[in-house]
Amino acid sequence: MTPTEWEISATDVSEVEARVVVCYRGDEGEPIVLRGTLRGPYCELAHTLPADFPFRQLTAQHSGEQPVAVAEVTDPCLWSEELPHLYRANVEAVRGGAVVAEYHGEIGLRRTSPAKNWDHIK
Repeated sequence: MTPTEWEISATDVSEVEARVVVCYRGDEGEPIVLRGTLRGPYCELAHTLPADFPFRQLTAQHSGEQPVAVAEVTDPCLWSEELPHLYRANVEAVRGGAVVAEYHGEIGLRRTSPAKNWDHIK
């Protein structure tokens, strides 16, 4: 596995939810299915019970398309310098029942959407 085979990113991150997207850019051939979990948060400075968030494939892969899967994290613990919460991703690329590649790595979730302003509620 080369580092360029996998791409992982966090999108739509807020205090309520976050999406972690993983894409496999390996060799072409028969369709690839992505499966795995995102587990966390982990932080040496906090005591939070980790949870598992399964990756689900977004769409069926067609010839020439790269497989993409997403894990939806509810109530995420966001990464900061004071509390560096991390999530561990473990994903497999499967072709015809055989694992052809694996990704194991960590990701921190930082807010990408503006904080909600609830001042208008009395």
